[in-house]
Amino acid sequence: MLLGIMALTGCDNSSHGLDYRVTCVIDNKVNHDSATLLVLEDAYGQLRMCGTARGDNGTFTFTGQTDQPKVALIRWDNDSTQPFYFVLEKGDIRITIKPDSWHITGSPQNSEYLHYINQRNGIMDSRVATWQEYLKMAADSSLRCDDEARMVRQDSLLNDSLQRITVERINRGDAVGRIIKERYGKLLDQEHMRMLK
Repeated sequence: MLLGIMALTGCDNSSHGLDYRVTCVIDNKVNHDSATLLVLEDAYGQLRMCGTARGDNGTFTFTGQTDQPKVALIRWDNDSTQPFYFVLEKGDIRITIKPDSWHITGSPQNSEYLHYINQRNGIMDSRVATWQEYLKMAADSSLRCDDEARMVRQDSLLNDSLQRITVERINRGDAVGRIIKERYGKLLDQEHMRMLK
């Protein structure tokens, strides 16, 4: 588990690293004074603190260097909610967090992560729509056996698609796959869990 062990040391600032700048803007009407950037060090299986930032009208900025893309997370002061996971890599990364959505720009691996999230959300929306159709037909007594069988098949196919894209993305073994495993791996059924490398 990513949150298992935490080492409170600074990020690598030597000249062989690659510069990064992470700007996180929170637009959710919650006032946070500070935030902490943590990075998973694969070699040690530990989280390392890379710094803290004071908030400036909901904007937090972190700078430093990293030798490769790594799983990272941001935690805010006085916040018991889940931390925000992303991939820390070279360049300018901009994160915008709103009450019901988030977006990342400036990072190839975070674009891949966002693509997975959009795929996942699309499948989940389709499953909800199928369930709503079922409830509507059941409520107005128009639900027939063949309708129910069709909707069960449709939901099963959507669930299988969701499980497969999750397994495929985790099995790539990169930082994005590690985040997806941490966030969604426990939602896999036994059959798809056995497909993990």
